[in-house]
Amino acid sequence: MKKLAVIVTRGGYNNLLQACEFITLAASNGVQVGVLFRDEAASKMSLKKCKELTFSEGYRGREAHLRELLREKKKSDLQALLQSAKEAGDVKLSVCRDSVGYFSIPVEDLIPELDEVQQAEAFWKEEISEADQVLTF
Repeated sequence: MKKLAVIVTRGGYNNLLQACEFITLAASNGVQVGVLFRDEAASKMSLKKCKELTFSEGYRGREAHLRELLREKKKSDLQALLQSAKEAGDVKLSVCRDSVGYFSIPVEDLIPELDEVQQAEAFWKEEISEADQVLTF
């Protein structure tokens, strides 16, 4: 089985959506996927923040239109997208312990789709060093 490590750092919803789509695609094709959300992306892993549909600078002025399109396509629920990715195959979702600390997010406020809170060093040893491929978002 091939192994993919994914590091997600940018917190705009468009970036998180793109990461979820590639994670799901890889998992549904039999690839074992390990994901680490860190930096701004980690800030979106709380029960409160994961509902926010904020977009990167490139979407300025089109946010309302994009939110409507995503709702119509049933792509506006980050938790549902992460759950679908996990259901597609062998996917492990982690959030960076340091990043959670930077944003003062209590562990109990994290979304339940996450499998663990871990240090970047542990992710390196467990996922990146063993991966056939690494993607960053």
